[in-house]
Amino acid sequence: MNENSGLIVSWKRANEIITGFFIVAILAIFPLVFYDYYFDILDVKYMFYYGSVILFTVVILITAFIYMYIDARDYQWENSRCIFKQLQRKSLRRSDWAMIFFMIAVSISTFQSDYFYESFWGNEGRYTGMFLVLLYFVSFFSVTRFLKFKRWYLDMFLAAGMIACLIGILQFFEIDPIGFKVGLSWDDYRIFASTIGNINTYTSYIALVSGMSVVLFAQEKNVYRKIWYTICATISLFALITGISDNAYLALIALFGLLPLYLFNSIKGIKKYMFLMALLFSEFQLIDIIISKFPEHVLEITGLFNIVVGYDKLLYVVVGLWALTIFIHILDIKLIKENCLQKKSNLGRWIWLAVLIGGILCVGYILFDVNVNGNVDRYGSLKNYLFFDDEWGTHRGYIWRIGIESYQKFPLIHKIFGHGPDTFGIITVNNYYDEMLSRYYEKFDSAHNEYLQYFITIGVVGLAAYLSLLFNAIKEMVHGASENPLLVAISFSIICYGAQAVVNISVPIVAPIMLTLLMVGVTAAREVADKDKPV
Repeated sequence: MNENSGLIVSWKRANEIITGFFIVAILAIFPLVFYDYYFDILDVKYMFYYGSVILFTVVILITAFIYMYIDARDYQWENSRCIFKQLQRKSLRRSDWAMIFFMIAVSISTFQSDYFYESFWGNEGRYTGMFLVLLYFVSFFSVTRFLKFKRWYLDMFLAAGMIACLIGILQFFEIDPIGFKVGLSWDDYRIFASTIGNINTYTSYIALVSGMSVVLFAQEKNVYRKIWYTICATISLFALITGISDNAYLALIALFGLLPLYLFNSIKGIKKYMFLMALLFSEFQLIDIIISKFPEHVLEITGLFNIVVGYDKLLYVVVGLWALTIFIHILDIKLIKENCLQKKSNLGRWIWLAVLIGGILCVGYILFDVNVNGNVDRYGSLKNYLFFDDEWGTHRGYIWRIGIESYQKFPLIHKIFGHGPDTFGIITVNNYYDEMLSRYYEKFDSAHNEYLQYFITIGVVGLAAYLSLLFNAIKEMVHGASENPLLVAISFSIICYGAQAVVNISVPIVAPIMLTLLMVGVTAAREVADKDKPV
């Protein structure tokens, strides 16, 4: 008996269909789910996710028992033995090991915690306890084993994203089509958006959508799909800007900073990049015009948006970008194919890499100049973003400081494995409760930095395992991208999420979507790798 037997093929097909329904549920339905609008948005999203994973797991197990019963009855377990032979240690990839180590680290962190119950459920934080990671673990190994990658999964993800974006954009224009904001106080009115919730969470979701739609636009050759991805890129970038959260700009920097490393291998790639840059800055200009003309009909945007649109030569930048785009387009048409500019070359990528390194060094010097040399006023309106103190990033400086100070006081075992998942609020309340209330009239239950949150709550081992999962998954996708370019789009989507996570929290509203996209990407990468294996 072999893996191509009729029973095994039927079994695999059944699992593929079941897993496909799960992917649709998480990527297309989950982002739009709500019950009592924003009043219970976190609880509803969390319940939908864990309910979907549990239902998915139960159906997979029932299906397995049915096929194993048939196999035992008709084939004396020959098919089951064939399947179990495939479940060997050598079949595990690096991303598999990373997920296993992440699960182990979280488990150890939970069981050695002084707050086992809170660590397991995450009920003192945002439900990001061991139970949620267990759901990630189960779904990861199920999806990567049973799913067959389909392009339309990504299109469905974008379709749901467009609905969420349009609702968020309408709310920016103070149009609430579904009544999400009825009953909200004025303080809460600005900080909730679309079907997602808090604006920081909303823009982290839109970062996923923007990253994918921009890359798919750059890749696509089919006219109709090109139009679709152009619409998606335009709307998602507009939604990202009007999301009123500065974490969006980290996603934009990552997207447009790294995109040339993919596109700058030909004049066509440069043309696409310039178009996207022109589109982005045109949207900044358009939004600024709308705000200035109709201030009473839009929500106020502060922060980095004002720095961008406050540049008095922004209009000239927009015109210059469109002129350059048109010039490169004409150049691309007029050049003969044999011309050196028409040939693919990595020279542009290497040049951009040098520019990136130079830019990073410049930023490093500026941060040193501001925070060590004390030359704060030299950088004008950017000084609030360059100078790190307790007030930086809406009190993130304070939150990060007390988090790090708490970590320094941990015993060795807690430094290695943390105090337990989602226990940041317990730690800060125990050590800084009075100070938090006296200074800011609130308590902080999250580090507002996903990586620092993991570092403090599940320790250096847990953080290393999580980063290893992201890194190895993206690495597998990059390796498979030559055969399946769609993997680049998924990679950029995850990278955009990862960039904004530096100043944001992980909640079971967007994190499950990001990790499900990661699972889909790993699955597609493995299909490429398995196809290339010698028979």
